Amino acid sequence: MKLAYLSLLAFSTALAPAFADDIKLQSHIDAVTVYPQGADIVRVGAIDIKAGDHTLLLDDLPGGIDPQSIRVEGSGTSPLEIASVDSKYLQLSSEDVDAKRKAIQDQIEGLSDERIGLDQTIADAEAQRKLLMSLADKQLQPGSSTETLKTVDAASLGGLVDLVGARMTAISKTVHEAQLRQRNIDKQIADLQVKQQTLAPDQAAHVQVAVHVAADAAVKGEIKVSYRTGGAGWQPFYDAKLALPAKGEKPKLEIVRRAQVMQNTGEVWDNVAMTLSTAQPSGSTAAPDLNEDPLQLAMAESMRRELMDAAGAPAAPAMQARKDVLGKVVELKNKLANDKAAAEAPAKQREATIQLAGFNANYLIQGRVSVDNTGAAKKVRIATDQFDAALTAVTVPRLDPMAYLTAAFTLKGNAPYLPGVVNLFRDGMYVGQGLLPQLASGEDTKLGFGADDMIKVQRAEVKRNSSTEGIITTSNVQELAWDITVKNLHDVMIPVTVIDRKPFSTQSDVTVEDRRDMTPASVTDLDKKRGVLAWSFDLEPKALKTLKTGYKITAPEAVHLSMNQ
Repeated sequence: MKLAYLSLLAFSTALAPAFADDIKLQSHIDAVTVYPQGADIVRVGAIDIKAGDHTLLLDDLPGGIDPQSIRVEGSGTSPLEIASVDSKYLQLSSEDVDAKRKAIQDQIEGLSDERIGLDQTIADAEAQRKLLMSLADKQLQPGSSTETLKTVDAASLGGLVDLVGARMTAISKTVHEAQLRQRNIDKQIADLQVKQQTLAPDQAAHVQVAVHVAADAAVKGEIKVSYRTGGAGWQPFYDAKLALPAKGEKPKLEIVRRAQVMQNTGEVWDNVAMTLSTAQPSGSTAAPDLNEDPLQLAMAESMRRELMDAAGAPAAPAMQARKDVLGKVVELKNKLANDKAAAEAPAKQREATIQLAGFNANYLIQGRVSVDNTGAAKKVRIATDQFDAALTAVTVPRLDPMAYLTAAFTLKGNAPYLPGVVNLFRDGMYVGQGLLPQLASGEDTKLGFGADDMIKVQRAEVKRNSSTEGIITTSNVQELAWDITVKNLHDVMIPVTVIDRKPFSTQSDVTVEDRRDMTPASVTDLDKKRGVLAWSFDLEPKALKTLKTGYKITAPEAVHLSMNQ
């Protein structure tokens, strides 16, 4: 029966009792949990020990593991006690490394020779197949053009068929068995090559784990050893597939979540149960401390004016005093800004790390997975999600005459999305790449799916005029106006958003006014950007809409207005 196991972590100690014998435990990697940075490894080894005290030795664990993360669990057919766990580093000499590499190379060469022999076996079998078919044909075909067609009675024909069938079956079996053995040899060679790479000089250090156990009776069971390593990680990437809806249907967005897993741990992950976790065990675990921010005041404006008035306007020393005062003011302002930026920078960086650590989801990959130790990316599929999308054609004709199809959606479910590259497909065609941000359930985001050739946009200037106004005092006036036309060539209605801008003034004597015929914007100061305007509307099939935009700038005569608007 299975018994409850004892989990214990301990390191080498001089007080460890004397144990009866040392048993080298043969183990294999059974499961891995991969984080964006790092991984937890679980090794399993079968035990069959007699009653008494024993030391189970696991050699050649990678040198890059965290010794404090080593945990041991056990279960068996009778009571088994884990007394302590020791771990120590073993540094292999260069001679040992070379000898192990040579032994592996000898195994690779032996397997390669066997594979060549199997090639010859297959070739001989194929030659026998051709010879047998030729001999069978000769029993039925005349030997020359002068001979008549041979007649064969039923008994002879049956014997010939049975003979040929039996020999062909034997030949096919020989070929099949040789091909299966070749496939197995190829896998063995690949595993040996990966193992050979782990014996590079910079990876010659290994960790030995000694598990001291005590059994009251003979025990059959297993020992699990888990540990953490930093030589692995995974990154998410996505496929977003958008299908334009038919008339009367809602657009659908399909997002396929994938991951690429990489590891360079010094071990081969062969046929393991893999879990991908969004946890960040290597990140911050608590909020950062925020230092005090004493207020640093610049010189008051009133004091600056008093100094200027006392010095007198035209005098050179007064002008110099004014420059000195202004220089000090600028210097103090810059110092205040720099101090504030320096204080805020670490907080921003840590907040980003905390946000990542605040989300936690595990993805259990179906089936078992193999990942070699070469650092090559292993791509696995996580899940497929379906969303209702809100489509909009977004255009910024001041900068680009094209309209770009954008799909907005709300993340569903409990699992978060980590930031990653997204491959974009529209109606089955690849249109480019984008980026998905960090998303939690219930958050809204949007993706661009490329230019929509069926939405035609044009921005035409209809007025550009500079003049002066006033009798006693004159002002410079500039008037500019544009017409923006948008045409929908689709057979379905398309929501459209047009984005443009107008200048804004930071001086009280300079004003910016909208033209009277301007089409009112749906949103002003879009995304909190001053002067950025947006018009949103539904454009019916084959419909054309014209937006009028423009403004009038009025400034004092001494102020020069640029016409580059």
